[in-house]
Amino acid sequence: MRKILILVFLCGILVGCSVTSFNPINSSTDFVASLNTIEPSIDFISNKHKIIQTWKLEAAYTGFTLVSKDYIFLYGYSLNEAVLIQLSTGKKVATYSIHEGSSFAYAVGDSIYVANGKENTLTLLDLKGKEVEKAEAGRYPMSMIADEKYLYVINFKDTFLSVFTLKDLQLVTTWDIPTSSHGLYMNGNELWIGGHGAGSQPNKVIRKYNLQSGQLQGEIEASMMPIGFAQASNGQIYVVSHGSNYVREFTKEGNLMSSIKVGANPFSINTFDDTVVVAGYDDHDVYFLQNGKIINKVSVGKGPFQLITREASK
Repeated sequence: MRKILILVFLCGILVGCSVTSFNPINSSTDFVASLNTIEPSIDFISNKHKIIQTWKLEAAYTGFTLVSKDYIFLYGYSLNEAVLIQLSTGKKVATYSIHEGSSFAYAVGDSIYVANGKENTLTLLDLKGKEVEKAEAGRYPMSMIADEKYLYVINFKDTFLSVFTLKDLQLVTTWDIPTSSHGLYMNGNELWIGGHGAGSQPNKVIRKYNLQSGQLQGEIEASMMPIGFAQASNGQIYVVSHGSNYVREFTKEGNLMSSIKVGANPFSINTFDDTVVVAGYDDHDVYFLQNGKIINKVSVGKGPFQLITREASK
């Protein structure tokens, strides 16, 4: 996590927020998008594992999220503006005046939730550039995931997870979790949580919590620093551990099925078509995995930090 924090501060060298327009992405096009942060850009990769578009960015964006399949919300930790780009036109459709410190964004339908690690807040935004609601969170809110009613937020520098209502960000409850937790996956009645570990004690387990009670139900042995989760079309759950560069495959019950070393310093994992996709931050490659093996890799811009996918027909 220390490297993530250094990254977002170094990105402050680029302070402009100028976005005009980009080459459009057809609404029927499936893609994996890689946000590259060392030389800011977004590479769009097709299901044939070819780059179909590259958007050069003029600001230090450190994160993005897909909104309603046709929009990308871009934000940066050092920036006081975020933008919403429509994919089908390539045009900016909204600008958001937000404070520095944006640490994560998550979208549910037309609602965009933004965590701020400097102010320790959570903000709900609409597609028109307006703030709808705002709530206090713990120290350094970051990872988020939602079900039909609630938003679950990890406070990275704190010892609890916050549960908010989706509609109006009312705090419902908190759960005790270890500090430096990161990465969430909803598995039926369980919430799986990864993490970096604190100080000289790196985390090597995935913790399973009951969604109703918030009680710890068990642990799954994992490689060092499991921080990202993705479920493949075969139902298996894949976990990337950036402390060891390993991707592990688990059943829904938490049984280990396979393990493979992928990339250099991977931060992000996702699924696309019938593959698992991993971004190697230090080697600037996006890897495609199938049946526990690397079947392809695509060289992208420097520092691929986050991946989003769109499968338009789904």
